[in-house]
Amino acid sequence: MPYTREHKARTHERIVSEAARAFRVEGLDGVAVGEVMGRVGLTHGGFYAHFPSKDALVAAACARSMDEQGERLTAKARKAPDGDGLRAIIEAYLDARHRDAPGAGCTIPALAAEIARASDEVRDAFTSAFTGYVSRIEPFLPATLDGAATEQQDRVDTALVLLAELAGAILLARAVSDPALSDRILAAARTFSLRAFADNTATTARSADQLAE
Repeated sequence: MPYTREHKARTHERIVSEAARAFRVEGLDGVAVGEVMGRVGLTHGGFYAHFPSKDALVAAACARSMDEQGERLTAKARKAPDGDGLRAIIEAYLDARHRDAPGAGCTIPALAAEIARASDEVRDAFTSAFTGYVSRIEPFLPATLDGAATEQQDRVDTALVLLAELAGAILLARAVSDPALSDRILAAARTFSLRAFADNTATTARSADQLAE
């Protein structure tokens, strides 16, 4: 009896979710297609009913994990008191729990270096997902900075810098072998990021009502 379209769609989602977690923990080259399929209880041969290649799976996994992380961060921001959304994003990102759980964390510090050497298909998917990630963060950036109104493009540029700083801090905190130094990196980056990006004003670019729509 052939599987229904709904069953195939659910299986597809399970494969993407497991791949996204596994790649973030073990790297793009550290996990074979057969391993991903085995972890969801399927055979290697069944993979090609869902994806034409491993690159296609990597592209889908990157897009999924970036979207999920962006949603987690902005959900925290929406629940924060008025004016504290960006602070909530920074504190959640530069948290030891994020550092210690790459499988559930941001794709950028986990995989960006490998993605830079990946195929155009993978890099294009990452680029699109990253652009969406930035667009989620940008509304929480200040509408005014040092007393002057900021343009939307200025906030996008600031969001790019913020994400680069956050991801770099997590990357370094995971890389060093000294736990005390790792904690110090997170603490210093958190202090700097809050001062540089979140403490200028409590006024954000859009109202909470607009963000919830």
